[in-house]
Amino acid sequence: MARRRMYVFERAYRDFFGRLRALLGSFLGGGRRSWHWFYDGVGARVWDVLLRIGVVASTVWMCVLYLRYESVHGRSFSGQTLIPLAFIFIYAIVLLWSWKAPVHFATKVLSAISAMGVMVLLAAALAIVAMAVFLPYLAALCLLTLLSLLVFLPMRLAHWIWLVKYRITYKCPYDDDPRKGVMPIHVCSCGHEYADLQPSFYGIFHHVCRHEDGDVKLPTLDILGRNKLARLCGGCHRPLLHSSAGQLREWPIFIMGGPNVGKSVYLAQAIRRLCGALTATKGSVAELDSPQQQREHERQLQLLDSGQRLPKTAELMTAYGLAVRVPNGLRALVYLFDKPGEYFERMRDFGRMQAIQNLKGILLLVDPFSLPALDDYASQMSGQLQPSKAPFHAIAGNLIHAIEQMLPGSQYAPCTVPVAVVLSKADALPTGAYPFLNGLAATDHADPQAFNQRCREAMNRLGADASVRLLEQKFKNIRYFACSAMGRMPNLRDTSPFQPTGVEQPLLWLLGYAEGSSRPRPVAAAVRV
Repeated sequence: MARRRMYVFERAYRDFFGRLRALLGSFLGGGRRSWHWFYDGVGARVWDVLLRIGVVASTVWMCVLYLRYESVHGRSFSGQTLIPLAFIFIYAIVLLWSWKAPVHFATKVLSAISAMGVMVLLAAALAIVAMAVFLPYLAALCLLTLLSLLVFLPMRLAHWIWLVKYRITYKCPYDDDPRKGVMPIHVCSCGHEYADLQPSFYGIFHHVCRHEDGDVKLPTLDILGRNKLARLCGGCHRPLLHSSAGQLREWPIFIMGGPNVGKSVYLAQAIRRLCGALTATKGSVAELDSPQQQREHERQLQLLDSGQRLPKTAELMTAYGLAVRVPNGLRALVYLFDKPGEYFERMRDFGRMQAIQNLKGILLLVDPFSLPALDDYASQMSGQLQPSKAPFHAIAGNLIHAIEQMLPGSQYAPCTVPVAVVLSKADALPTGAYPFLNGLAATDHADPQAFNQRCREAMNRLGADASVRLLEQKFKNIRYFACSAMGRMPNLRDTSPFQPTGVEQPLLWLLGYAEGSSRPRPVAAAVRV
């Protein structure tokens, strides 16, 4: 494929060398014409005529010298004098008309000397012109190229320092690609891919992609508009949907849970409520960073606001990207990974989620009706509740096994990634039969720590005590929550919007927000890099 970009000042260099080649071509062409003019053209014929005239002139001069010689010795002009003169004239005639080889050789020698002299003069003139015009121009181009190096190297260094300062790693949003630190591939409108679109010799502020219908300028920095170009992951070469990648630090959070635990509904409602909570501060922005994902999210909310269930989670490998910009607070691109519950039942599938290596938080969604104490109640209400069939203990065990395999140093030591264990479907809990479950779906908890203990105790009393101990042995920072993503049981006759409660609190905690606070207060384990 032909090269589509030009180096900075490449047009000037091409123009310089083009003009220099033209000058050299003119010199060589003039030299060839001069050579032919002198060697086998008009010049050669002129020299031939001059030589013949010289022979005639030399003959006349020899005759004059002979006559002067005779006169000096006192001999007057006589018939005997004519004999030597006749021999001189005969010699000249023979030389001119018979002996052409010596004359031709002499003509060629003189023509060659003349041509060489003219070429030397042309070369001297060319050298003077080059030193007077071309050398200063070339020196100026080299100086400008050096200055561009002195400009773009500090720009690249400043950008690298900025990335390090804000912990931006270009983390791939696909859950099977653990790579980070690989610069995205930017794609021009013509489809040509650029893996090094940054300040360089190709351009400081933009590179130029040459198209048949004109040149297109490609910005070299995100602040100049580079993030508006189509991009591919630099590692797996799949499309990057989020425009804030490279501008905000990545904050990957895995939403985990078995089948029918309610992850899709929870995530849709949590994103809506989370955006509302984060934008309560003046000047804050929290929004899905992909138009494609925003459209999908709005479609889900339309279904939920009309009292309809969401379809089962599709096979998605890329995370939802939530761009969060809070003045004097959190600035992050929150990756929310959501996989079908079947992936968490089998360790073989769980192990393919390589994104676990870079997690900032885990949200473990628990269906209370899959716990032993509520088995009988879930069987009676299975038509409405649709309880998860996956044992919570198996999900927790697979999570710990995956963490020990993928996180360096986690096999024999506690893991520092914060974990939010969330009891879902709190609105449907049988509080009459189990009074300790009463109030778990409330929206106002004056004492977050007491609520944490209540949720933990509820899980223990529902039969998940072994799983709770297993998780607490592995994770240093774990917190318990309860929520309702719908607020009521689904009913085909009821088209009123579902009213979620408590769905945003686990995510706020994983993002470093203290519960009940409008300002971010970092949680030590939540800022793990």
